[in-house]
Parts: sequence; structure tokens; C-alpha cells
Amino acid sequence: MTLLKVANLLVIIEAVSPMQRQIQSYVNKMNRQLFLFVVFPSFVATASSYDRKDFNYRSYKPNTAIGFYTGKTCDFINIDHVVSLKDAYESGAANWSDSKKQTFANDRRNHVPTCGRVNSSKGSAVPKDFLRRSNDGKGLDYKIVRWCEYVTKYHSVKLAYQLTTSNNDQKLLASCSKSRSNTG
Repeated sequence: MTLLKVANLLVIIEAVSPMQRQIQSYVNKMNRQLFLFVVFPSFVATASSYDRKDFNYRSYKPNTAIGFYTGKTCDFINIDHVVSLKDAYESGAANWSDSKKQTFANDRRNHVPTCGRVNSSKGSAVPKDFLRRSNDGKGLDYKIVRWCEYVTKYHSVKLAYQLTTSNNDQKLLASCSKSRSNTG
């Protein structure tokens, strides 16, 4: 092989080498993302950020001043999503079309009138955390008087929209089913 051919090969190898490193870096990144998706699909779904506006919720005025959770008259009343939009997002809605997100957000089967402060306290909590927040001694304590009705509604919405309940306390969800079957 002539010296010129060797020099040309070295130039080609040097040009290909950075490109190979870029390609290998990209392949490694894609493999990590694929691994995360296969092993931790909920992590990947929540890795893209939740944005309430993506659900296109249209608020409306409740036709009562009585809060669903407390049974008390509210100074300020608004609509609460029983299954919060964030909870839905984290349990399957992240993969929904914009149209399905909007349908979910505006589905009145998932709405209850609630006192504004109770709604703020509940936030995007799942039932277990909502119960804890209702009497955690951090300022706003209230009694949830329709607990099993709330849990039943929560569970039925999750089922209707095929959302996972893996982030919920299964015993807590089952406790209300048992109490209903014992009284009915």
C-alpha cells in the first residue's frame, strides 16, 4: 500500500470516528429511553410534564351551595374532579388524545360541588392522601361525610376510563365495597 493510500485511509477513519461516536451516543440514549419505557412505563409517561391546560376543562357554576365531601354550606363553592386531572394523567391519560382528555375533564360523572378550601386541600390527591389531609392538623381540618360515596365514584371513574389504580391503597378502595355489600 502506498503512503498516499494510507494517508487517505487515516483521513477517512478520522472523519468517520467522530460520526461513529455521535451515532453510538444517540443509540445509547435511545436504548436507555427504550429500557425505561419497557421497565418503567409510568415513569416515561410522567417524564413529559403534566399541564392542566392540556385537558381543556370548562368550569361551570354548581347548582348548590352544599359541599359534596362535607355536607356543609360553603362560603365559596366550585367543582372538583373526583379523579383529579393530574391523577388521571399519571395513571394513563398522558397517552390520550386531546379530544379524550377534554371529554374526561368535562365529564360531569367525575364532578362534585365542593367548598373551595376543601377542594384546595384535596388538590390532586388520591383517596388515601385526601383522607390524611382532611385531618392532618395542619390548619384546615374537616370531616368527609360521604367517604364511601366518594371512593365508589372515584373507582367507577377510574374503571370507566381504564385508568390504573396501582397508585391507590387497594384495601381502602375495597373497604367501601365491603361496607356497601354488607348493608345492601
